[in-house]
Amino acid sequence: MDYKKVGLRVGLEIHHELDTKEKLFCSCPTLLKTKEKPDLILERFQRPVAGETGEIDIAAIEQMKKRVKIIYEVYDDCDCLIDTDEEPPHEPNNEAIKVALTIATLFNCKIVDEIHVMRKTIIDGSLPSGFQRTMLLGTNGWMDTNQGKVEIEAVSLEEDSARLINKEKNSVTFRLDRLGIPEVEVGTGKGIVSPDHAKEVALKIGNIIRSTGKAKIREGSVRQDVNISIKGGDRVEVKHVPSLSLIPIVIEKEIERQLSLIKSRGKVTRDVRKILEDGSTEFLRPLPGSARMYPETDVIPIKTSELLKEVKKRLPETWDRKIQRYNKLGLSNELGKQIVKSDYVDLFETTVKKTKIKPNIIANVFVNTLKNLKKREKIPVENLKDNDFEELFEFLVNGKIVKESIPDILSYKAKNPNMKIIEIVKKLGLETMAKEELLKIVKDVLRKNKDQPINKTIGIVMRRVRGKARSEDVVKMVKKEVEKIY
Repeated sequence: MDYKKVGLRVGLEIHHELDTKEKLFCSCPTLLKTKEKPDLILERFQRPVAGETGEIDIAAIEQMKKRVKIIYEVYDDCDCLIDTDEEPPHEPNNEAIKVALTIATLFNCKIVDEIHVMRKTIIDGSLPSGFQRTMLLGTNGWMDTNQGKVEIEAVSLEEDSARLINKEKNSVTFRLDRLGIPEVEVGTGKGIVSPDHAKEVALKIGNIIRSTGKAKIREGSVRQDVNISIKGGDRVEVKHVPSLSLIPIVIEKEIERQLSLIKSRGKVTRDVRKILEDGSTEFLRPLPGSARMYPETDVIPIKTSELLKEVKKRLPETWDRKIQRYNKLGLSNELGKQIVKSDYVDLFETTVKKTKIKPNIIANVFVNTLKNLKKREKIPVENLKDNDFEELFEFLVNGKIVKESIPDILSYKAKNPNMKIIEIVKKLGLETMAKEELLKIVKDVLRKNKDQPINKTIGIVMRRVRGKARSEDVVKMVKKEVEKIY
């Protein structure tokens, strides 16, 4: 399809929770509930109020007509009176503001002089107050992609909504544990040229946010909204596309839907649409407008000048730049991506600086070895501590063990966390084999397997010296001895 010809326009709104100690407007922890039974149940109905323009938002009016009872589950360990809208908000979380300013700076945004908290009317029940507090931090940014620059229209910081637990005909149930957790919203402008490009942009936005090391990584911590329009049609917003792979499918199906309506002379309405399993959508509510926004009078504006100076001194390296640097160290692009996304990236950096071990060997241990031990062998690798790896790599760099022995050592260590690496190496008999002993084994294998292909001979030797000799030493020695024979 010629997307330029159909006049495709795509905008993304990526919402990502931040991993801060406290919620955005109170001191409650950003943890989900720790017990099954709620400490309190609230029941409410919501109704809209006029926004700053003096009008009531059309989407809020439509929601009010449903007269749905809203049930809230409240937990003492992660909720408070602010969450239930019984107390005014406290000062915004300074940690969250700094993280969000960092993200806005990484997207090359123009940072606002003052942060003003606004209320955004939302009366689907996901916020007991009937509005979401949001603050604009940066505008007019941009990001590089494989198909050119994409505008970053705005970066905002807002409070996350409550979790939908149950939905019935006349009532909905929300859990307030997630309510108030800081989340950053990144909205794109012009520059997305195709459905696949939209997927790339969404991935890069997520990677830049996670580059801060302050992004929550758990189910439900990321939500993606996709705005789509074509020539002769109109803008629709598809809410909460659950995966990157669905983004191109959603866009393609929306193009087809709007083209079909235009062809039949139907009207494309400005809707918010709900995504279905196959990537198609259905009407959810009218698209909201500016009438739903009005100022939060309980929070004073925050000047950004001093905060921005502090943020710029500590700007993190983005994932893309980090991966490029890892490529120069000898890591493949895929291995670089895996180590960047892992929990061991900082330990990888430290180990590379401290030792002369090849970086790709270190990365493979943290990525592939640990993944195989956990998934295939069900080994509790979470028992392994930083100092265990430090001791392990020290043994490797000093030639006391070979890299082939690492899986066995880590497996045993994870199951016996109180033992030291040196004790495990001795117990398993994994000290590096002397060259004289290796040569003796190679000659013995060759004598007993005269007619075997060289690769099979190498395999037999490797099984006999498992974890005690480097594979490259085995290959070199077998080839050398075979040349003497033939």
